[in-house]
Amino acid sequence: MLNINNLLTKLKGMIESKANHPYLAEFLDKPLIDEDKLLLLWGLFNELDMPEEDKNSSILSAMLMQVALDTHENVTNSVESGESGKVLRTRQLTVLAGDFYSGLYYQILADEENLPLIRILASATKDMNEHKIALYQKTIDETSGLLYSLGVIESSLIYKTADLYKLPLWMELSRSLLLLNRLQSEKDRFLTGGKSLAMEILAKISFSNKDKYSELSNEQRKFLLNKMDHCIIYAQKSAKQAADKLSPASLLKKRISAILEQTAVAASSFVEEG
Repeated sequence: MLNINNLLTKLKGMIESKANHPYLAEFLDKPLIDEDKLLLLWGLFNELDMPEEDKNSSILSAMLMQVALDTHENVTNSVESGESGKVLRTRQLTVLAGDFYSGLYYQILADEENLPLIRILASATKDMNEHKIALYQKTIDETSGLLYSLGVIESSLIYKTADLYKLPLWMELSRSLLLLNRLQSEKDRFLTGGKSLAMEILAKISFSNKDKYSELSNEQRKFLLNKMDHCIIYAQKSAKQAADKLSPASLLKKRISAILEQTAVAASSFVEEG
């Protein structure tokens, strides 16, 4: 059986090689590649009866689109007084890098005349951006709406690709597992004093527009953490139900078990307190 680390190394190497540009590499770090999304895409295409080369190019294209979106997400909007030319150049190059990665995804699929996948990834990107806008504008007014938006933002590229190829298990698995990852990340940022849009929206929903951490009492912070734990437990259950449908020999089984273990602390803590 193919070692999971060798698999990731091979696929990541393909993406990094395609995304490499000498000028960008001189000033920017390598693009970050979400290994869980990469594994989900590999698992999805491994179900399909198509040439290995076609599978790899499809995975490569989807991940380049994901990298492009993640890169644009890292662009700061604020301009600090006295900001150095180096910082401004980095910001401009980050925008350029995101556009470059996006163009690569399109070029690969256009060269292969894979119009269905081009349409699907474009549609997924549109959905993700719409839900990101709702998140940043804090127009979401229900917890269920927040979970849905986060799920769309994290999983749409994979979810819609799975839908294209009529693989409902991979739709279910990508939505629940990537939502779980995002929720845990949002909670970790909240606990360490970082910015968590999800927790700000939960605060707005729960405490009449009080969405700034500095304005929350200790009791309110505890309430929010328990509410987030509710959401994490929900995502854990959904991810486990989907994972149970995978073949016991699936390379994803071990990774999903690790994610469930890592997030189980919050769940067990909540249950003990509740």
